[in-house]
Amino acid sequence: MSLRAEIEDLRQGLDALSSQESDLTRRYALRIPPQERVSLYRRLRIAVGLILRRLGLRATRQLEPWLSGLNHVASSEDARPLVIWALDVDRETLRAACRGIEALHAALPGFAPVLVTNVADFAFFSRLGWLVEYVPTLSAPAGGYAERKRRYLARRYRDAFALPVSAGLIEGVRIEDLLLA
Repeated sequence: MSLRAEIEDLRQGLDALSSQESDLTRRYALRIPPQERVSLYRRLRIAVGLILRRLGLRATRQLEPWLSGLNHVASSEDARPLVIWALDVDRETLRAACRGIEALHAALPGFAPVLVTNVADFAFFSRLGWLVEYVPTLSAPAGGYAERKRRYLARRYRDAFALPVSAGLIEGVRIEDLLLA
């Protein structure tokens, strides 16, 4: 399988994961307060406010972006996350891929690498200076945690560039070509 096909498969998989509604989003969804306690004046103000927001005549507060950079690593605050999806990879392959992606990342400093892995090699990861999203593999009572965390991470980084771990193993590839794939 070519690298471009792997990147496209990863993006489609992440889109599918992020579109699934989890039990946490249903459980903690914001609920509209009961309307019988609210006065007629207040209900009218709410309705007019909603209409003005839909028409674009009243500004809504934008959410602050998720910062993927770390405080102790020199990077700009507006650095975009570059997600490296490295689940179910052995330790040595992951180390080699991280070294390759680190060399690619040096050419493009506008991104903050985020490693999604289930390998517990935190001493190596701390030397890289990347944000690490650890997805542990747990036994029976908590077996569904890994899948829930994958859905959460796919939703959290749904607008970020995502690369498979194999992108760091290929010689002579430029990161600009990978991001435009």
